[in-house]
Amino acid sequence: MTETTGYSRSGLVLVKNPHLDLMEEDVLYHLDLGTKTHNLPAMFGDIKHGMGIPSISIMLHELIKLLHHAKCRDVTIIRMGTSGGLGIKAGSVVITDTAVDSSFRPRFEQVVLDDVVVRSTELDKDLAEELLACSRDIPDFPTLIGHTMCTYDFYEGQGRLDGALCSFSSEKKLEYLRRAYEAGVRNIEMESTAFAALCGLCGLKAAVVCVALLDRLEGDQIRASHEVLWEYQQRPQRLIAAFIRKRLGLTRTD
Repeated sequence: MTETTGYSRSGLVLVKNPHLDLMEEDVLYHLDLGTKTHNLPAMFGDIKHGMGIPSISIMLHELIKLLHHAKCRDVTIIRMGTSGGLGIKAGSVVITDTAVDSSFRPRFEQVVLDDVVVRSTELDKDLAEELLACSRDIPDFPTLIGHTMCTYDFYEGQGRLDGALCSFSSEKKLEYLRRAYEAGVRNIEMESTAFAALCGLCGLKAAVVCVALLDRLEGDQIRASHEVLWEYQQRPQRLIAAFIRKRLGLTRTD
């Protein structure tokens, strides 16, 4: 079963669940909000959030409903975070064009009842290019567009040799990671396929921007100092801040 992306001509965030219209109140349990107990359109106009596949899925369901109930229009949502790089220098910022699974396929599979549902994980390419253009004003770190591989596990699922379990050799690990690189993967994390799928289905323009803390072709453990890692983690924020300033027509004064 394959689902297609839909978009709202009005610019309002889409929810693809007809049952919501029949509910007296929609309680967003994990956000402690409700459509009757709170004036959501007055409370919210712009929201950004991000987190791991089960957690981000829960949050996105409720966040997307919140955007819908708040009558937000023309929403752009950006996930930013850290990742393991693949064949790129530590500290590089990767803007995702397509999130792929562990077999390098642009899809997110989820079991719904007893049916395997397949959803597209392509992200908005114009938005990715716009972010890349903004990076040209920040010359002190490299920024690139590439595929992001999303896994369900940090250790064996990402080909690490340093977990409590390891069922493969170092040679097998490197062969797998090289195949990923050849398939266009430039970084690895644990949220992007679910994020891309949910945002795409609900008509949200979405992007994923992550900094690489290391090159996984060179090792598994992060060895940079706390100070260096702290600076790395500011890089996606700096890029997105430049993007927001450009969208708002502001010029930087600092």
